[in-house]
Amino acid sequence: MLASQRSVKASVIIPNWNGEKLLRVCLPSLKKQTFKQFEVVIVDNGSTDGSVDYIKNSFPEVKLVVLKSNSGFSHAVNLGIKICVGEYIILINNDTEVEKDCLKFLVKAADRRKDVGMIAAKMLKFNNPKIIDSAGDWIDRVGHAGNIGQGKKDGIEFNRAGFCFLVTGGGCLIKRQVFESIGFFDENYFAYMEDVDFCLRAQMRGFRGWYEPGAVIRHVHKATSSRDIPFTEYLQFRNMTQTIIRDFPSKLLFRNFNLLLIILVNLNTVLYFFKNGFWKEALKAEAFILLNFGRLISERRKIQSAITVSEEYLIENFRPKRITFYGLLKK
Repeated sequence: MLASQRSVKASVIIPNWNGEKLLRVCLPSLKKQTFKQFEVVIVDNGSTDGSVDYIKNSFPEVKLVVLKSNSGFSHAVNLGIKICVGEYIILINNDTEVEKDCLKFLVKAADRRKDVGMIAAKMLKFNNPKIIDSAGDWIDRVGHAGNIGQGKKDGIEFNRAGFCFLVTGGGCLIKRQVFESIGFFDENYFAYMEDVDFCLRAQMRGFRGWYEPGAVIRHVHKATSSRDIPFTEYLQFRNMTQTIIRDFPSKLLFRNFNLLLIILVNLNTVLYFFKNGFWKEALKAEAFILLNFGRLISERRKIQSAITVSEEYLIENFRPKRITFYGLLKK
């Protein structure tokens, strides 16, 4: 980490909320990086656990923004981007340990691949680094999103660099020019799927994604979100629907009765929420969509009108989803 900004090439941005114990692993791992031309920006979302004092006392070189309350992942990251100076923006979750050559490989890939705007790191399970946590992200044709390779054993399959459609906000590099072209993370997402929405908007403007297996990060999956499961369930359901409305190409919505499948999945998700005691979260999510529907449609028009790639290219990168009536009933 650099104490000055004179030779900053990359800026590492870490949103934090009551993650002092996590930062005691994450920040020392950044200190050990073989690539040195970077700064660290931490945006603290109103922590009350001693995080701020730990950062100030142990890592005074870190740019620290302290907020009064938890404003969410999207807002925190956006603030970090606005004050950082690096050509490359590297997003890292606080619940990670970054292997010493990680930033070197991310920056090297960004320098070499002029045809990509986003680079995904290889993320491994923190407590079992032989298992993949994420090798890039995916989205399917009804709005579900997830991590490529999650739960699989690391091996040859995940040691090949190559194009990927989505990168995860928990461990990636995004070139500054992407933000300058499409804007920031949408703060109406608060947290969850804001990276999916961002990547889709980037892909629509011709910024492709890349997976770099040499950049390794060990990740404690959902270390923060597990503190409030009902709120997490609400955000994931709500934001999935926002993404469908805003970002799904028209041809995808109306091809092979896909819009009907999306509606059925939505209803099935509501039933799942009720069945598992999250009925308040289900109603709250649906109410949010109804109350914001006009805004979402307006944003959709703006996003869709800015597409510079073919819709077929976009559709090809959405995973197929086979749904049967029996399968819905069974779930």
